This record gives sequence, structure tokens and C-alpha cells, in this order.
Amino acid sequence: MRTWHATGKEEGPSRIMRHLTKLLLGLVVLLQPWTAAAQQPPLAFGVLNQQSPALTAERWNPILHYTSTVSGVPLQLKMGRTVQETNSMMARGEFDFVFTNHNFQSEFDSLGFKVIARWAGEPIRAVIAVPADSPIQNLHQLAGKRVSFPSNEAFVAYAVPLVALKRAGVRVEEVFGGNQEGTLAQLKARRVEAGAVNSRFLGQYAEREHVQFREIYVSEGFPDLAVIAHPRVPAATVERVRRALLGMSSDTAAASILTLAKSKGFEAATDRDYDGVRRIYRLVGQ
Repeated sequence: MRTWHATGKEEGPSRIMRHLTKLLLGLVVLLQPWTAAAQQPPLAFGVLNQQSPALTAERWNPILHYTSTVSGVPLQLKMGRTVQETNSMMARGEFDFVFTNHNFQSEFDSLGFKVIARWAGEPIRAVIAVPADSPIQNLHQLAGKRVSFPSNEAFVAYAVPLVALKRAGVRVEEVFGGNQEGTLAQLKARRVEAGAVNSRFLGQYAEREHVQFREIYVSEGFPDLAVIAHPRVPAATVERVRRALLGMSSDTAAASILTLAKSKGFEAATDRDYDGVRRIYRLVGQ
């Protein structure tokens, strides 16, 4: 049945269908940018092996989900099974963004990565720690002892303490834990006399595992790890990701994510901020 209004215009099913068709076409046009973004393959976001893959995912997946949502740039966590494998992936260009400081070693420094941010908070320091009841009181008493390091490519947990040990004239038996957590686990189990780690992880591990350590060496401060972008990533895309990371600390929607990650967010950073990191790496031939 057709309906006629006072205007004399037909308001039947065919007219209603034409209105609905126009409305649907308009919605399709409006949704095209979001559809394209959803179909865009995610960019690989590499993370240095400081913790186990499970703990890394627990910390970083919420951060990357937030950053992807805010920036409109889909990001996906990617890392190798070991530090060496992750570094090799970086060298082969498998990451679009990376959270690391190993790029400042000589062999990676020419890859062209750009520093866009860094983990916020106090500077990181190298710490050599022993069990709280250990008789060892200073570096000289480590001579000939087993000391664990995350890997021989670590910056603050290998290159920095190695320079300190060399300056003290002390040689130790190097043992590798695979990552920060692995080194602290070796120290907790007393398979080594001392462990060299990033100051940020020492306190977190001790609190979580209910164990006490004592610091016998603490280095000067260095900027925390950087977020770097591969030169192939378009500048506009890099800027969107950078702004999303820097905005986390002031966004209430990110508060629970940062609490879970035990993070204050991210701070602005430049390549020149890491000249001191390069200097230490060069002192140990890296």
C-alpha cells in the first residue's frame, strides 16, 4: 500500500529504499579510512630481550595495543629467542621500530635508525650485586669469582661493569644468564658469586621474588633504552607513533597500562643523548 502526504509526494517502499541506499553508501565512505587501517599489515615492533618472552609480552602487548589505537598505526611485538637473535633481526631490517640500546654498538650504528623516545624515569645504572649475606664487599674481592651477566652484548649490564672491573684490575669468570631475569635467577640460586644487571630490574626482581641483594658497585647514570625507528618508515607514521608514546604519561586511559608495566611512560629523546652509551661500547671494543 502506498502512502500519500499533504505534499502529494509518494512515501512508498521504493522511496524509503532509495534513502536507505544513500545512507549506507555514506557510511561506507566514512568508514573507508578505518577499514583501510584495520587491513594494513602491522609494523614490527622489536623489544630487546631483557626479560623472558612471557614477561616481555605481559609488559609490552598492552603498551603496543594502546599505541596502535591512539596512533592508528598497527604495531605487533616481535623478538628473537635470544639477545643475539634479536640483534640479528635488527641488523637484517626485520623491525620497523625497536626498543633497545644495542643499536649504538659499532656494527649497528650505521643502520640509520632514528631515536624517537626513551623509557621515562631516572637514568639507568649498572649494578653489581651479591646475596645480602655474602662476605664480598667490593670489586677487588670478585677476582677469580663467577659473575653473571645477561649477555656479552648488554650495555648497562655488561659493557659498563666490564669497564669498571678492568679499571679495578679485576678479572672474573664470566657467566651468562641470557637476560636480566636469568642473571638474577642465577644469583638467587647462588650459582654465581655476583650478578651485573640494570638497576631498574634489580629492585623489581627482588620485590617479586622476595629475595635480598646487596650492591657492591653502582655506575654513573645513562639514559634508559630508546625507541628507534627504521629509516624506511614514513616520517608521518613515525611522528604518529612518537606522539602516542609521549602522550601515555598524561592520558588517564593509559594509567593502568603503565602501572602494570611499572613505567612512567616515555620521554622525548634524540640520538645525541646516547653519545655516552657509544663511548662505553667503544671502550670494550663494541
